[in-house]
Amino acid sequence: MIMSDERNGKPRLIVNADDFGLSSAVNHAVERAHREGILTSATLLANGPAFDEAVRIAKMNPRLGVGAHLNLARGRPVGNGDGLAGVDGSFDPKRARRVDMRAALMEYGAQLLKIWAAGIRPTHVDFEKHQAWRPHLHEAAMMAADTAKVYAMRNLRPSVWHELRWWGWPGARRMGWLCGLACAAPRKASGVWRPDRLAGVSRIGRMDEFAWARFFAAPLPGVTEMMTHPGEADDSSSDGMGASWIDPFRPVELGALVSSRVRDAGAASGVRLTTFALR
Repeated sequence: MIMSDERNGKPRLIVNADDFGLSSAVNHAVERAHREGILTSATLLANGPAFDEAVRIAKMNPRLGVGAHLNLARGRPVGNGDGLAGVDGSFDPKRARRVDMRAALMEYGAQLLKIWAAGIRPTHVDFEKHQAWRPHLHEAAMMAADTAKVYAMRNLRPSVWHELRWWGWPGARRMGWLCGLACAAPRKASGVWRPDRLAGVSRIGRMDEFAWARFFAAPLPGVTEMMTHPGEADDSSSDGMGASWIDPFRPVELGALVSSRVRDAGAASGVRLTTFALR
């Protein structure tokens, strides 16, 4: 296994796409961003409407790291949904804030088992809507990951200073969320590996060519994960998951990921692209 180069100062970058399996539009964008651009990793929604298609794409692209996008917020549970689902059988956003650890553990475990059963060994776990900043959900995720033999996890604590250094003031609402997440997210994840930092939190939906140029102009030592949300023109295959404010901006993020200018900036920066598996 290739270990982190943090000690000798070489910057490494995991470029991860969230929401793999959400729709064909997202799936095709993930594949294109990986084959033609700088995308190295994606996290798979076990309950996504386009899950089977995403699995096929993953198997055709073995260099793409594929993790689990653990989800208690959108669509229908993979497990029995006890304590999680509303009357229509879908995740209930009102319950998500007060879901107990046992219910979360059961659902996280069911999602990881479904991914394993499809022939994908998850490289890591991360979270829809960053829900696991809550300590009991974070603990449930670590327990489920350990049972599923997944030993890497997203670092949920973004660096406010570095986000501001790269991209400036993100606006009051995003700044409040960024600071809240940085303060509230668990500091430790015993028994699992995490990157040194998570980047892109203040630029969700806006990881365009400008954002990438700013990032590559000031890379940091160690391992950084950049969170992205690529997609093509929206389609109807994500029905049942609910619309997201980010959907109209997905093509912009895809365009940046496959941009020759972004690739050239990355090459000039000396940053080495990697995955959670090869870290």
